[in-house]
Parts: sequence; C-alpha cells; structure tokens
Amino acid sequence: MTSAPEPTLEPGAWNRELANAFEVLLGKPLDAYPATAEYALFTWNDEVSYLMYEDLLSGAVDMSVDESDEPDESGEPDELVDEGEHGSEQPQFDWDLWPTDHERSVWLIDEGAPGADGALGEAIHTALRAVSVAYDSRRAVFGADLARVLAVHGLPPGEVDPADAVGMVQWLQRVRTGGTLFDAMRAATWTTGGPGALVPFEREAEVEPAMEQALRRVSHPRLRDHLRMLCLTAHWARSDGGYYLGPGECPNDLRWIAEQPGHEVVAGWEFGEGQASSAVFKIK
Repeated sequence: MTSAPEPTLEPGAWNRELANAFEVLLGKPLDAYPATAEYALFTWNDEVSYLMYEDLLSGAVDMSVDESDEPDESGEPDELVDEGEHGSEQPQFDWDLWPTDHERSVWLIDEGAPGADGALGEAIHTALRAVSVAYDSRRAVFGADLARVLAVHGLPPGEVDPADAVGMVQWLQRVRTGGTLFDAMRAATWTTGGPGALVPFEREAEVEPAMEQALRRVSHPRLRDHLRMLCLTAHWARSDGGYYLGPGECPNDLRWIAEQPGHEVVAGWEFGEGQASSAVFKIK
C-alpha cells in the first residue's frame, strides 16, 4: 500500500510554512526583527574559497557583475516544483546554488601575501594596502576594491601560483538575496526552491536533542526533515548536513563580518570538520 501524495501548496501557503519554520529556528517571530534593517547571508567554504581564488587570478570571474538575474524581492518562489532542482538527482545542500554578490564579498589576505616575497607578488602591495583594513595579521578588502586594484595593476601571467597562497587567502562570500530576513533565511537553509528540492533525512543521522524537539513544531514533514539535516549533532555534521550554532551565534571564520559596525549575527551554522560555515547578519 502506497502513501497518499502530499497536497500541492500554493506559493503563499509554502511561504507561511517557511516563515513558521524560520521562527522555530530563531526562537521568536520574524516580525520581532526590524523590517528597516538589511539582512545578509555570508558563507565560507575552504574548497570554494580556493577555487574562487584560482578564478580570480585567471580572470575567470568579473567581480563587478552578479551571478544571477535580479532577485524576486517579494519572497515568492516563481513556482513550486515536484522534482528537485537537480532534476532526477537527489537534492542536496549544494553550495553552487548560491548566487554571489562579488562586490560586497570580502577577501581576507595575509599581510605577507602582497609583497616582494609574497604569494600575490609586489605589484599590488601598495595599492591593496590603500583599500584594505588591518585585521589581526591579515588585510580585509571588499571584492569591489580588489577588482579595481587588479584592473589597474593586474598580475603578470604565470607570476602567481594559487597553491602558494593556500591558507593565506580566505574568501567570505556574500550570497545575493533580496535583503529581507525571510530571503536570507531561505538562502541559508537551501529552501529557495519548492518542496521537491528539499533534502531527505539520512536515516542513521542524529539531530541535536533540543532542535529535534523544537522542529516538531514544523508541520510539513519534508521541510521538517530537511531542517533536521541542518541541525545535526556536531559529530554527524562532520560528514552530513550541518550543525546549527543557534540564534545570535557566529562561526569563527565569519567573525570579521560580525565585528563590523552595525552588523549583528542572527544565526549561524558550521559544516564538516571546520571546512565551511555560514551566518545570517542583520545590518543597520
């Protein structure tokens, strides 16, 4: 005997399901957060960071251009699909699904990287220091400023080997959203598609007990299981899903963002064994 299919949801009904789920994660209503603020999702992933650095040096990425069309600031999905975003493939937490705001993403570059003996070479040393700020032993520079430096000074072909800068260059991706808390939470939880794009729960995985209890208030079973995969125990999140740090908690790799004036952490996640993290920020 087969189970009855889930009823089709209209966009408004699906958004209400999502809003309720986000309120469960945040522990308070969405309207408790000021609507006048801007909300942004920042992420860091060690592999993606390295690949973006390679693309930067090769000229394969234009940091003055966003990677997608204008977002739908209404928060309404274009359609609710019955299949996952990967067609017949199993839906997954795919970091490539996030469109990037290159200009407002941040590069953290070790002080020694731009210089005569550094991994970035001497050409951009002075110019980079002029558009960046000191942060511990690193320089923090926005993508728009770095793009201008490279446009003027460039890097001679073959001068820089990306492998030389492993551990010296870190990319903090700002994900492109409509600026609302709802949009940022949808991006952070990979719920920008319809119910068919949700990730199923791994049978053997374990959810943090407190979140297991809280997520029972999410009525949609597939959405509940999807979010359970983003609230695993720290042990299980080493190989599957993510570990939810909770409201107001920021992963260490995104501390620079949290320390900027007017920035406040809404919620954060960690993935793997320190290989990736994400956080939603309120920006006044």
